[in-house]
Amino acid sequence: MSLLQHQLIQELMERTAQERSPVLSIYLSIDPADRDTRRGGYKLTLDKMLKDLEAGIEDPELLQHFQEDAAWVRQKLDLHLPKGKSLAVFCDVSESFYSMDELPLILGNQAWFLDTPYVRPLLQARNEHERYGVVLADREKARFFVIAVGEIEEVSDIFQSPPFKHRSTVGSDHMRSQMTLQRRAATWSSWFLKDVSEMLNDITKKYDIDRIILAGPEEITAELHRVLPRSVASRVVERLRMPANAKAKEVFELAQPVIKKIEREQESRIVEDLITSASKAKASDRAVLGFSATLDAINQGRAYRLVYASGLTLAGHRCRSCEALLDHAPEDNLCPYCAKPLEQRDDLVWLTLERVLNMAGSIEEIRSEDVRAQLNAAGKIGAFLR
Repeated sequence: MSLLQHQLIQELMERTAQERSPVLSIYLSIDPADRDTRRGGYKLTLDKMLKDLEAGIEDPELLQHFQEDAAWVRQKLDLHLPKGKSLAVFCDVSESFYSMDELPLILGNQAWFLDTPYVRPLLQARNEHERYGVVLADREKARFFVIAVGEIEEVSDIFQSPPFKHRSTVGSDHMRSQMTLQRRAATWSSWFLKDVSEMLNDITKKYDIDRIILAGPEEITAELHRVLPRSVASRVVERLRMPANAKAKEVFELAQPVIKKIEREQESRIVEDLITSASKAKASDRAVLGFSATLDAINQGRAYRLVYASGLTLAGHRCRSCEALLDHAPEDNLCPYCAKPLEQRDDLVWLTLERVLNMAGSIEEIRSEDVRAQLNAAGKIGAFLR
């Protein structure tokens, strides 16, 4: 079960602090697409973060706790084969509290040693990605799913009680009995769908659902749509035919074309807004396009929303001293900000993403082929400014 699921984030947030036994929280980029990661560079990054944390702990007892937690994390990473984009680790060895999970999105490298798990990056990740609610219903049962950040979670279900059944009768009362049963079935069905509507309303609020997909037999989804509260009905983006006993994986796959279409439309709006804003006379006040201008904005701490084309790689230079990022080096190969030597990097994109995330910014990866081509033609990368 992914740490991005609502239930597990809630459990981490509600964990009671243990006296003088802090939790080590680690967020680490492990994306195999990053060349440094493929060479095991994430282990060096982890080691530096842990050493920096350790240097700031003066209490001998807390230092011992930290060293035990850090040893556990290092051991796990030595045996780990990266598959996702980021890794989230929470550890308190003295309380036998451990959690490690790969995440399907990029998070900035961070390490914290606090009384409770540091979950802010998880909350930000959930808030920056739209959540889709799927209700899969027929006349006797309904199941509720939440799709977010490329994963699906079944969060609840409801069954009609008492269920109705059609029965055959014989004799002169056959027609009348059949009509009575049909009316009774219709009444129970109407009541049941109203219960489903109320639960969907509650789930929409609880999980902060942005968009809703109604799934099941066509006549059921149409009827359910009619009885939804206006605030919920306004979030419905599609009705899909789907068997009520479909597995979660099938629900996810059938919902994907709808989600991808919506995401493509959103990406198009973002890129068009970026290009329009950056092309105006006072572009530097709102947005910039191109690698050099974007890196300059990041070095100044002004970039709050980075937009880049999926699969983008760009070579450049980095200052180890002040962490400045440059698309090209001056003739003396010295950093223009601190005059220290620069190091050449085959790809600065991942460092760029990390810097923006660590400044409490957000990133937008443009995946749709036609929108990506539009962004590539305009400069490949850009940013909205603070």
